[in-house]
Amino acid sequence: MAYLPPNLHAWVVTSYEDIEFVLRDPRFCKSIDEAMALFRANSPDGEQARERSSLLYDNMANNDPPAHTALRKPLNSAFTARAVATKREAMEELADSVLDAVAGRETFDLVQDFAFPYSISVICGMLGVPREDRGTFHAWVQTITGDAAATALARATEQMVGYLSKLIRHKREGDADDILTQLAVSLDEPQAVAQAYALLAAGYETTANLIVTGFLTLESTPEQKARLWRDRSLVPTAVEEMLRHQSPFNLSLYRYTTESAEVGGVTIPAGSVVFLAFAAANRDPERFTDADTFDFGQPRREHLAFGGGLHNCIGKHLARLETEVAFHALIERCPDLRVVMPRERMEWKASPTFRGLRNLTVGPGPLPARSCAPGKRAAS
Repeated sequence: MAYLPPNLHAWVVTSYEDIEFVLRDPRFCKSIDEAMALFRANSPDGEQARERSSLLYDNMANNDPPAHTALRKPLNSAFTARAVATKREAMEELADSVLDAVAGRETFDLVQDFAFPYSISVICGMLGVPREDRGTFHAWVQTITGDAAATALARATEQMVGYLSKLIRHKREGDADDILTQLAVSLDEPQAVAQAYALLAAGYETTANLIVTGFLTLESTPEQKARLWRDRSLVPTAVEEMLRHQSPFNLSLYRYTTESAEVGGVTIPAGSVVFLAFAAANRDPERFTDADTFDFGQPRREHLAFGGGLHNCIGKHLARLETEVAFHALIERCPDLRVVMPRERMEWKASPTFRGLRNLTVGPGPLPARSCAPGKRAAS
């Protein structure tokens, strides 16, 4: 099920072939200023569009070149595969630390007790967000990216803008070696605020959701789970199949048409708001054999979990490594881990963008770190 922004009239493209076409076609554009006018024109509820036109959205994901190029440039070097690889040891320590907090419990919440605190710590550490502020910004992100009422959305947006503006000013005066400092010295304050929000929100929510839905999918394919728990060398290929099968994005961010365009035999008029259903494309039977089957024995890296074209996800290397480290830790520390929450109690977030569960009770809890086999992490 796809959740569109409330009351918005828009087109949704679902097939792999058609989405690839849209990703390449210059008639499908992104510019936050022009898009907000179209959002208001295509929505009976202009209030939602007004609140979503704040400083938070004028980032690289919502702009085409030359603005996109200028906004992405300060970040490129921090998110290369080589740069991200240097963070592995820190990620392993974070994953162990988070699991230590629930070690020995009969059950724990894979979402709230592991995936979120782990992913938040990773991205906040890279960006340079103070540890004591991480829980607060998490609450704001959950409101802004969910289906909150206009008043709650406006309040959370105002608080987030105020917090990030103050943090960016503080970073500009210092000399820390982190991404927010790089943004602060490379961009003006509104640009830096918008970029910081995009990295913080997308940088932890998608990965946390992937960890949880990936594990839930393993539970529904016991032979795949048993194979992975026996052989951790398979984690990278398993994560790749999780990305395809359990795409952490419901829909792309918006695009709009500057001219009418025919997609899959249907004409989309000029001035239309368009979303791309990456999750549907990744299950397209015209592209993938047995598309609904989760099987990491046949790697299918041509998925669209990270988008494509100019707007491919800058954090793709980080998301892959972060998820791999998470599963290494779960396999090592939780050898008998299983879902203990009935499916009828599982609640999916009503978000136009992110696909994830609010909670997932699992058990038993992690083994204490000292109980794990020595040298096992080094062998991974």
